[in-house]
Amino acid sequence: MQTHLNYAHVTPKLRSNKHLTFAGLFFLQNLSRGILLSVIPLQALALMGDAQLTSTLLFAVSVGGILAALTLPILIQKIGNYHAFLLACTTMLLSAVLLSSENAVYFSTGLLFHAFSIAAAEVTLTLCVLARIPRAEMTRFEPLRMLCTVLALSIGPFLGVYFEDRIFHELPFIISGAVVFLAIAYFRLLGLHKVVLPPSKSRGFNPLQYLRQYLRQPRLNLAYGLVLARSCWWAMFVIYVPIYAKQSGLGELTGAAIVSLGTAWTLSVPFWGWMGRRYGVRRLQQTGFIATSALTILVYANTAEPIIASVLLVFCALGATILDGIGNVLFYRAVRSRERSQMTAVFVTYRDTGQLATPGLFAILLNYFAFPIVFSSAALWMIIAAGFCRYIPRGLR
Repeated sequence: MQTHLNYAHVTPKLRSNKHLTFAGLFFLQNLSRGILLSVIPLQALALMGDAQLTSTLLFAVSVGGILAALTLPILIQKIGNYHAFLLACTTMLLSAVLLSSENAVYFSTGLLFHAFSIAAAEVTLTLCVLARIPRAEMTRFEPLRMLCTVLALSIGPFLGVYFEDRIFHELPFIISGAVVFLAIAYFRLLGLHKVVLPPSKSRGFNPLQYLRQYLRQPRLNLAYGLVLARSCWWAMFVIYVPIYAKQSGLGELTGAAIVSLGTAWTLSVPFWGWMGRRYGVRRLQQTGFIATSALTILVYANTAEPIIASVLLVFCALGATILDGIGNVLFYRAVRSRERSQMTAVFVTYRDTGQLATPGLFAILLNYFAFPIVFSSAALWMIIAAGFCRYIPRGLR
């Protein structure tokens, strides 16, 4: 099996930094969904009527996303990694068409396609990373991947809401579809359509089988739990900050700007990756979780002052960005080569689980408490995650 990227069709200038070249694919893949990141919850709010019903809809869609992700190893074994990636792109295009509709049924169906496309792209691209990046280079590659990923998610939300609000409703959906075609072209440019996956340890088609297999491995469970806490916080930030901005009188565009400014801290991810290599992954993760928790509880204490809360939210995102410095390295270092497709399919459900657990929790809490409960709850689970960081191997860099 090849362990390095195929650069036969890449220019010499691009060859000078192979990791950044590969990471650029994650920019395109995430920009296609980033454009719709804040548009989707705002349109859901407009169609559903209030924050609680919006949470319920997003909860239901996330359940579908998790179930879809668990079927992906079967799909990849049947049609191959490249064709599974093409299917992910096709469903993303279809979801953009359905999400642009202002009909609740079409919109909800589009959300299901959107959830599947994100999961399928995540699994197929992660398998490409595991196949082409040597383990020893993961801690150097992963900050660049996170940089490109979060940079796309920084630019996208503001542009999406701006295009919809100031130009015309369908424009962000059109742009999202156009970026999908660019991602397919770049995927082929890197030669990733030629990736051959190692033989699978299990030929079974039972998702529960490899779910149990995953749960039997403590290192994989730790990787999942910590990335889930991080994902849940970002889900809270992306979904509920625009809603808070609208309800507090700041306006939709201001909410999208807060999300974009917060995620713009991604520019510091390579620095945090270096800090992780210098001082250790455990210390970096503990610092990130504690800082994010402390700042989020300050937001809770200042929700009656929207301007102060907005500034604090931007700095909360800096704490969460510290966590992005190692990305998914804990998983990459723990997964066995012959279990990659099955374990990756389970691992990537952290995104949908986060998007399920977060609105699911808040759908219940908002039925009994005022909106600030969103921020106090997020602070609580982040400080709990900080405690679990003690199980990260001390020497991991």
